[in-house]
Amino acid sequence: MSTEPDNITSKPKTTSKRAAKGPQPTKPTATELVAINEAATEVAKQAARIDSAPTLVEKADILWAMTQETRHATLGQLPPTTVAALIETDPDRNTRLMANLPAAKFQQILNLGTFAQGRSWLERAVTSGSLAAAILPSLMTSRDLSEMLLTDKDFRRALPKLLNYERAERWRQLLTTNEWHANIDELLMSDTDELLRKANIKNKNVHAVLQSLIDFVPELYLETINYAAGRLKNAQDRPDEFEDLTSTPFGLPEILNAQTAGAASLDPSAQTIAGNEAANSPLADLVPESGDPVFALATAGLTSARKALLEDQLKHLLRQEIVATASFAQGAMARAAGRVLFYLRAGLESFGPSVEDATRALETRNLNEISAIGARLAEGYRQKSLALAGLREWLDGRQRQFLDAMKQPEAGMHPETKEPVLWLAGKPKQDRAEWHPTPLSEIAIQLSEIGAWASLAKAAFGTPERTHAIFTQAKARTAGEALRRTVIALALYRRWEPELVRPNEDFTAFYRQFGKGRRSNFDAVRQTVLDALDQTPSDAWKPSDAKARARELLLRAVTELENAPPPAPPKKPAH
Repeated sequence: MSTEPDNITSKPKTTSKRAAKGPQPTKPTATELVAINEAATEVAKQAARIDSAPTLVEKADILWAMTQETRHATLGQLPPTTVAALIETDPDRNTRLMANLPAAKFQQILNLGTFAQGRSWLERAVTSGSLAAAILPSLMTSRDLSEMLLTDKDFRRALPKLLNYERAERWRQLLTTNEWHANIDELLMSDTDELLRKANIKNKNVHAVLQSLIDFVPELYLETINYAAGRLKNAQDRPDEFEDLTSTPFGLPEILNAQTAGAASLDPSAQTIAGNEAANSPLADLVPESGDPVFALATAGLTSARKALLEDQLKHLLRQEIVATASFAQGAMARAAGRVLFYLRAGLESFGPSVEDATRALETRNLNEISAIGARLAEGYRQKSLALAGLREWLDGRQRQFLDAMKQPEAGMHPETKEPVLWLAGKPKQDRAEWHPTPLSEIAIQLSEIGAWASLAKAAFGTPERTHAIFTQAKARTAGEALRRTVIALALYRRWEPELVRPNEDFTAFYRQFGKGRRSNFDAVRQTVLDALDQTPSDAWKPSDAKARARELLLRAVTELENAPPPAPPKKPAH
């Protein structure tokens, strides 16, 4: 089995003058050299001891008695035949040795037998249950991996489906030659997890080997599949030279015509995919005619020539957005299409609220201009959130998370309502698939309320430390709860001290005094809140409209208390 580096797709390494003049490794001191020599001598003694052990069981006992580091070094010194015999004769016990196996020793074991036997060792490594062993196939060359994997007939049959040759060919008609060559690897590797799942490889161990390549070194997976496809093409052209591969049919007629150039890498001169499906624009799947009902209604009254022009402009915008993200996975392209539709919808709404206003805008304006307006709108919301970052110390946890999410929002369309939204993370370091859609109207309200609450907290409570104490010590976790307790504190104690409010006693006393049917009602509460606001120093309110917005927040809290059911009276203790 060849262990030479795969020169098909690799580039020669060059060393720059700057790198040559970089810091050189320091020579070990005399003490360090003595320690290194002693460690090497000890490893050699252990390896000789294992070699002299009469049975494989005794050899394994000696290995398992070592520390992990010593076992790793000793396995590197043992003959590959010995290590292979230890694992194969007692796999239940000794397969775990692969977690300590050096990559060079693993390669030596693979070189002992045929490619089919080497494939069994690949399968044994990835199914051993150890991460260190599962990485071993990813340290090999694409040539050796492809030769071993090609010994499995299911792999040969599934080979045309393991890279997205179809998507790469369909995108050739939209990308320039330079763009297509620059993105060919990303096109081929798009949605490889889904392709591997749909390939339905019956040998689950081979499937595990391929999945490990995708997980650890996707570039190696790409090189391996391309090299294997080239081998199959050569096998078809010269079957007498590849008897080992053609002993089992591998279904070459199923291989896409895009691989006829050798499939080591696709070439612009390659033939197009058979059938009419490849001739369709790949953008048609991303933005169907019913993708945005408002946009469809707005273009309904336009002439055919204008519709065709707008369709070309829409394709151009989609192409630009997808190429800019450099990801051709179906999910990534769908999100790119959502961003484009968001910019168009938000831009059209700036010309008026009705469909007729949008139609008039589409009659005279290009989509690039409309899209730029929508993009500026989304960026405007982000800039407003960044301007509130200095008020972070006065905010509750949910408000801080909202501002953090607004640092990197993603424009898109709501999957159900088809309204423009911003996709935001609901918690720190949340995966993109779990972000939630937030309508623009809700974002505007939250930004306004955050600014109003921060201004109220600064004017009423003074310091961020006290505001933080209200959230923690008084257990008012949110700004809304702190507002309600502030209203109760003003009504009962005439003080801006929500931390004085006791949840059980004071809530009951508040409704007993101001509830329905009482002599005092919630109008008196509203007047008390307004009087307290008027008594605050006017220079404490910044910006100029902060006091008015704080008044709206407090009056809304009064309304929430008025509409909320009063707390149930505490139960009398049983006799």
